[in-house]
Amino acid sequence: MLRYRQADDILPQTGKERWTEMKSDFVVLWEAHRGGGGRELPESTPAGFEYAWRLGGVPEADVNVTSDGVMMSLHDGTLDRTARVLKEEWRGKPLSGLLSSEVRSVDIGNDMWPGQHVPAIDELLARLRTDPAKEIIIDYKAAPLGRLAALIRAYGVERQVTFATTDETVAAEFRRLAPKVRIKIWIGGPREAILRRFYGMAERNFGGFEQIQLHLAPKSGQEWPYALAPEEIRCALALTEKAGVLLQLFVMEFSRRELFALLDLGIRSFAVDYPHRFTMLMAEYEALNGWSEFCSKSDEVEENH
Repeated sequence: MLRYRQADDILPQTGKERWTEMKSDFVVLWEAHRGGGGRELPESTPAGFEYAWRLGGVPEADVNVTSDGVMMSLHDGTLDRTARVLKEEWRGKPLSGLLSSEVRSVDIGNDMWPGQHVPAIDELLARLRTDPAKEIIIDYKAAPLGRLAALIRAYGVERQVTFATTDETVAAEFRRLAPKVRIKIWIGGPREAILRRFYGMAERNFGGFEQIQLHLAPKSGQEWPYALAPEEIRCALALTEKAGVLLQLFVMEFSRRELFALLDLGIRSFAVDYPHRFTMLMAEYEALNGWSEFCSKSDEVEENH
């Protein structure tokens, strides 16, 4: 059955046990990039976070800090791109130069979902505390690590949080501050840079971190639509499985055929900008494969009789 499972249900096992269970039971762990994706609902908004949770995913909150020290979920350093209407004096002004009350006063919704504000990190953590089945990914942009770790501990949701960064030094420090929080290292950039860094981390057992995310950039004009080739993805999956690390692909664009091809390679964790489209295709993939598996088992039973 296609379903989202809390990472703690799977991650404590050994790599072999975890992947055997995920593949046989079709467990897919997926992230809604920028707190809902920003394509189907406004990104990094209360509605966007709830949307991702209700679809069975884990929304991502990018953490930045205001001038009065409030940590808030905003991907960009300014409100310029996401605000519906923005005061002229606030244009180009970094979040660190605005009060949290000023940030909250800005509507970052759209015509269908108006009246959406930038949520504070403590609002999101409070939401987690009301439902142990919910999880969140906090992608580090700019915030005091010690304060962030203390806030997560204060809400008692360490097991529901994954801390994401591309900086291994930052990750190691956060691991020291909040040892119960899972760590994800994301790796982006050109194909050669991704592979070089990934293989370097593999030689170091991935730094002892639980998750690795590779950015799967599109590549036009080719039969295989992504910069990383299928054999490179298979190799990455084999290395992470062996180390007991979860491999996630950030798929920036995908069609039905492309997503099914990644699933056929054995990928069981994704980050996406289109949560609803993703979950509908996941359900279709499972339905097709589940029915084929049922027919195969039925044929075996008939042969044995």
